[in-house]
Amino acid sequence: PATPARGVRCARQASRGGQTSAQVLDALKEFDGNWREPFDLLELDDTEVGTKEIRAAFRNIARKEHPDVSTRDDAEERFRRISMAYELLADDGGRAMLLEALERKVVDLKELQESPGTFLDERQDVWDNQWENDEVTQVTRVAFLLILVLGMGTIFWFFGDDHD
Repeated sequence: PATPARGVRCARQASRGGQTSAQVLDALKEFDGNWREPFDLLELDDTEVGTKEIRAAFRNIARKEHPDVSTRDDAEERFRRISMAYELLADDGGRAMLLEALERKVVDLKELQESPGTFLDERQDVWDNQWENDEVTQVTRVAFLLILVLGMGTIFWFFGDDHD
C-alpha cells in the first residue's frame, strides 16, 4: 500500500527524468484528471491490488481487446490506452502517484507535481540535510577524534605502565 508521502517522493523522482519516469509521466498525462480510468480499463475494482493481479488483469483484457482480435472501430486506440494504464499501474512510482491523486482528489497533473510535500517528506528532507557536511563540521569532528584518541592513549599509558 502506498502512502501519500511515498507518492510525492515518487512524483519528484519521476519528474527528474529517466526512461521509466518518462513513460510514467506520459501515462499520467494521458489520464490527466481521470485518475480512476487506468483501474477501470483493466477492470480492477480495488486500487490496492498487487503487481501480479495487475499483470493478470492486463493479460485477460489484452486477449479480448487486442486490435487483432477486437471488432471495435477504435480497437487500436483503446488498446494503446489499456497498455498505458498497465505501464502506469505496473510501475510502483506511477501507482503511488495515482493513489495519491485519488486520495487527495487532485484535479490535474500540474497540481499533483506542484503539491507541497507532506510532513513525512519534510522530515525526510531535514534528516537528509542534517548529514550534509560543511567545513566547520568536518574540522570539529577531526578535532574531537584527535582529542579522544590522544586522551585514551594517555589514560592507557598512565594506567598501563609502571611509573618509577
